[in-house]
Amino acid sequence: MKLTADLIKNSPTYLNPIKDRELDLSNNHITLIENLGATRDLNDTLNLCSNSIRVLGNFPILSRLRSLYLSSNRIAAIDHRLPTQLPNLVSLVLTSNDIEELKVLEPLRELGRLEHLSLYGNPVMTKPHSRLWCVWRFPSIRVLNFEKVSQAERVEAKRLFETENGKPSSMALEILAIEAPSVDNTFEPGEGLDLPDSDDKMNVDRGSSSSANAQAITDIKAKIRDEMSQIQAMEEFI
Repeated sequence: MKLTADLIKNSPTYLNPIKDRELDLSNNHITLIENLGATRDLNDTLNLCSNSIRVLGNFPILSRLRSLYLSSNRIAAIDHRLPTQLPNLVSLVLTSNDIEELKVLEPLRELGRLEHLSLYGNPVMTKPHSRLWCVWRFPSIRVLNFEKVSQAERVEAKRLFETENGKPSSMALEILAIEAPSVDNTFEPGEGLDLPDSDDKMNVDRGSSSSANAQAITDIKAKIRDEMSQIQAMEEFI
């Protein structure tokens, strides 16, 4: 399904439990991010969970957006322009996507306000030292995969990926040398649609898993809010 201005207009918008204005575009079989200029940058949170999006990018400039939920999509690439498009992003949830290489995450380095990141359920997180890489490469991150980043992790990450002179270590250079998949916002006709021979199976699968997907999304958002509340409480105490 195309992400049209009409779909945006007819999708629910509400104040979520942390009093942010949230636009819910989940479960719409969207294959490509587009036409979000129709939101007029009026939302703090955008929910695009449980779609079929392959590329994280193609946003207009959304200065107000703070939280972006993209769990259970097919994202394998990230547009290098993302930091310009979403300059004030604080929370990014990419749980259960198809990111395979650490180098794919490089555009996130320029998201200077990013504090909460979830890559849980992506193939990339099975790679050795993947968590420490994220800790080192994205120093603004305070919560990764719903676990607070410790000072000990920051020290260990620096030991692994930096030389005594502050240069990238051989391990870091090896990771950065891996070619990342290209960003292509085009799609072929029929991409993301049900094929006739699998239509019944897909409908059964979606029907049986819709409640589970909804609960998973709710759990993910609740974890983020809990972490944010804990961090805010700690900051007030300090």
